[in-house]
Amino acid sequence: MNADVRGMLLASCVMLSACGGEPPASDGVFTGRAVAFAQPESVWDQQWQAVAAHVDQFDEVSLEYFTRGERGGEEQMLYDLRRGRAHMGGLSLQGLASTVPELNVAMAPYLFSSAAEVDYVYDNYLFEVFDDLFARKNLKILQWVEVGWNGIYSRKPIRVPQDARGVRLRGSPNPAAQLFLEAIGADSIPLGSSDLVPSLQTGLIEGGVSAVIFHYFTTRRYAESLTLSRHAYDTGAVVVNRQWWDSATPRQQEILQTSWGSSADARTGVRSLVAGAMATMREEGIAVQALTAKELAQWQAATAHIVPTLIERIGGDSQRVADAIEAGRAAFRKQSAAAAQSLPLAAGAEA
Repeated sequence: MNADVRGMLLASCVMLSACGGEPPASDGVFTGRAVAFAQPESVWDQQWQAVAAHVDQFDEVSLEYFTRGERGGEEQMLYDLRRGRAHMGGLSLQGLASTVPELNVAMAPYLFSSAAEVDYVYDNYLFEVFDDLFARKNLKILQWVEVGWNGIYSRKPIRVPQDARGVRLRGSPNPAAQLFLEAIGADSIPLGSSDLVPSLQTGLIEGGVSAVIFHYFTTRRYAESLTLSRHAYDTGAVVVNRQWWDSATPRQQEILQTSWGSSADARTGVRSLVAGAMATMREEGIAVQALTAKELAQWQAATAHIVPTLIERIGGDSQRVADAIEAGRAAFRKQSAAAAQSLPLAAGAEA
């Protein structure tokens, strides 16, 4: 999903000062504006309502809310955020990758085998690495934002890479997504989110690659097939202008930090929504297709070169990110194996 689209789905909060780039303050109150491109009534919009309800309980922080696109898209928000004219934002990894290109490595296909593995690696291995990279850009991560697995929506079923060869598919402009489309032989068509439905109706595109939940909200009525390729995991991050954050009192920081609740709660809400969306699509007659082990192996083989290609093209700390992901995956597998081995013993003890 491209940066403008993800900006629509991912609630992004930005505090804009009344004049210049100075941190807003009034009589000791930390003030600012919260802006987002959250789809009305979506789970992300509901999260923003919860943020407002939390912050409004306290006198130390006061925010104005423009969370349904009133203040522009991700590119503008990130520009303002880095320069101190915006101070807090929930942004997509695609959007943030324009500033921290190493993020593209985490969006490469088939890095993760389960949502639990994603959570473990992002929380325990990638958070510190990326916060260090963001610090060099005057940014700080507060927490991750959930979206979910990517899939391929299309007019005709696409079950193996050969089925996608020559098919006109819309994908995000980020390098990881473009290398994925190139690897499966698709004809990549770059389009803005507002052009998706008309392009499907006219036949300019025959499908696309996006998070499953985005397909549900926007394009499901124009593509009869959804392949659960699960080739990449869509997420984002709540980030703040680091200089602005450091100027807040510990109490003000605590109010803002806790306004988002826990990552676990946010993930549960979105994943429940995705499960319901897939059930609805099946009821509507959309072919929601999971891959067999044999089919999955073909996708993995076709895209196995993408991580080293990204590392070579992006440079910087890309190898460090890749190493952190691999270390996290290994630790997760070890932990999962240990847990599995303990189950029979526990059952025997209870017996």
